[in-house]
Amino acid sequence: MAHLQRVSREELLRLLILGRCHQLTNLLLHHHFSKHSYAHSVTTAQKLHTMKKSYYDSQAHKHTQPVRVLYQNLKHWFKNTYPQFQTEELDKAIKNLGLHEEINVIDREDKVAMPAGVGTFKIITIQETFLSYLWCISYSLLFIYDKQIHEPKINPDFELTDDLTEKLSKAHSLFKYGLSLLKSYNYWDIEDLPNPEYYDELDDEYIEKANGVYVNAVNFILLHELAHVSLGHIDNDISHEENGTKAEAQEILDGEYEADAFAFERIVKGASYLTNQSTVAAGVVTGLCSFLFFTTTLKGGDHPDPDERLKIALDKLNLQPEDNLWGVSCLAFKLWAMATGIELNWPPIVDTYQDLFNLTVQTLNKRKH
Repeated sequence: MAHLQRVSREELLRLLILGRCHQLTNLLLHHHFSKHSYAHSVTTAQKLHTMKKSYYDSQAHKHTQPVRVLYQNLKHWFKNTYPQFQTEELDKAIKNLGLHEEINVIDREDKVAMPAGVGTFKIITIQETFLSYLWCISYSLLFIYDKQIHEPKINPDFELTDDLTEKLSKAHSLFKYGLSLLKSYNYWDIEDLPNPEYYDELDDEYIEKANGVYVNAVNFILLHELAHVSLGHIDNDISHEENGTKAEAQEILDGEYEADAFAFERIVKGASYLTNQSTVAAGVVTGLCSFLFFTTTLKGGDHPDPDERLKIALDKLNLQPEDNLWGVSCLAFKLWAMATGIELNWPPIVDTYQDLFNLTVQTLNKRKH
């Protein structure tokens, strides 16, 4: 991958806000998700101007939001995290630890309340609106980074066409829509905005690339919840309930660190099984980036701070200093700062995106204290 040259603060701002960067997604495989084409409720005139098709099957796809078409993929990815995962870990958690066999999807049309969770009934639960939010973040970070930041920087023949300008505008609109779900539920305009249910795969290859990143992001989150059962955290909660006691704050926090480590170890173990290491890494990073926008202070409460969780994962991935995932993370920080009205003050010169990331984390840590 191309090395990020030393640039001024003004250039960095232009790169991260207005545009410049490299094509992360040329490393991401096209994922061959199961698809079935069904007639979509569009007019004849619309059909003449679009090659979009619907992948929604009313019999096969449950729930209400466009991410429903990927739910079977989420289940498949989870059960096949690595080749022996289901027999070595998942089945044992179900039979010996009381884990509920099915993942519970809350599909009420409501704002994002939580990413996912598992309680004393040992049912892993995830909210459909959160899944919609996460897909929006996955697509937006991927497309904006690639087409507005990095590709123009390394490709001397790059041209900002009218078509690309429109797609960038829609990527930003999709990001804003995703953020809006944190405050209130709004319908996803699948006629206008990128989405996994109704699209033209020849016109926007980033939808299927975003699908791959999204599925791995969700898998990391599901593995984190499984960890709370497999590592005995839920049994400890049950004991506290029975004894009328409460877990200490540090005990809860330590459990979250352990769950992240559990999830990371397993998802990396199977990185080359269903997909490739780059897509898995992008999924982990994107999933953790999505947590940044849940707070205006970057404080995680009974979880580690989201920027700290992101840094731990990036460090564990052993990325090269100029790896694009450092750049994607910097973009996420910039978008978070813009959304919260916070100015990030960067030094005039940096060598790599890793340097920029670490400096940003240091700056934000000072704000916390």
